[in-house]
Amino acid sequence: MPPNRLVLVRVLVPLVLPLLAASLAPRAQAQELSVLGGVTHSSDFAQASYAWQVDYRQDFFKHFAASIAYLNEGHVTGHHRDGNAWQVWGNVPFWNDRVALSLGAGAYYFYDTQPLPNGDTQNVHGSAPIFSFSATGYLNDRWFYRFMANRINPSSGRKVNTAVIGAGYWFGPNRRPLGQQPNEGKSEVGYVTESQLTAFGGQSVVNTFFSEKAWAGAAEYRRGLLPHLDVTATYLYEGNPKVIRRSGVALQLWGVNTFIDRDTSVGIGVGPYVNIDHKHPATTGVDVGRSNPAAVAPLVSLTIARHLSERWIARLTWDRVTTTYNRDADVFLAGFGYRWLD
Repeated sequence: MPPNRLVLVRVLVPLVLPLLAASLAPRAQAQELSVLGGVTHSSDFAQASYAWQVDYRQDFFKHFAASIAYLNEGHVTGHHRDGNAWQVWGNVPFWNDRVALSLGAGAYYFYDTQPLPNGDTQNVHGSAPIFSFSATGYLNDRWFYRFMANRINPSSGRKVNTAVIGAGYWFGPNRRPLGQQPNEGKSEVGYVTESQLTAFGGQSVVNTFFSEKAWAGAAEYRRGLLPHLDVTATYLYEGNPKVIRRSGVALQLWGVNTFIDRDTSVGIGVGPYVNIDHKHPATTGVDVGRSNPAAVAPLVSLTIARHLSERWIARLTWDRVTTTYNRDADVFLAGFGYRWLD
């Protein structure tokens, strides 16, 4: 199997299956988004760095939840590693649901930027089991604090522990802790995203030890296929950060959810990104030495959007491009869009 296709399969399959399962699941009881920061320690505690994490968690039942998280393990000697974690959780609530202890386990797909002896950088991709413990305290109907400890345990490579603490917001249509539910019966099950066209501007950052940056832009068409499942077609221009000059078209499926009054939504999208990098020469075939012809790379994205009016929306998106030639990149975009009903 060609390298581009192999990376596409390795990255997209473990991401698409949980995304589809979450989007087609019954209406969940909880929608929690938290931001946490703390420390990373190697398994032997010989090295330490910072850590931070963004976590989205859904309670499907009183004692069962699932989560999608982005985890940044900081910078230790020879490694800049981060990744996406998909986990299931067992919850034990007590004190009238104002405190919950949880154990989680799942898969962690990571991106590790490492230096090479010649001064260049390699992007190592892989997966590892992740095991977690969290303690959550609900301060009021919406806000909570959370402590989380993670153990990342790859079969080879760095085994690390992270400990992070932070705050989160409960976005569900009802109030938490569970009890009086003022919005009971106001279901969002039938909501499907309307057609949207959005223009973006922002910055790309190449994942090397020098983090080369450039202005970036994109144009996106979005349409809902089913409740909590969108599809997008996007033209993405990553700018010219010297080591790459890449652009192309991406097709993605998105698991999405709306909050409270449907005016705010979040989502995670995955799909193929067909691109041309004018700084990456072909190394095989008749095109050796010329600009690389179109390649296919996995694109994983996070987004949050807010309806500004009946027709206009604001949207933030974070794209991660995964490559086979050590030129992974993050693209941070902000834009305004127009939506219409068919």
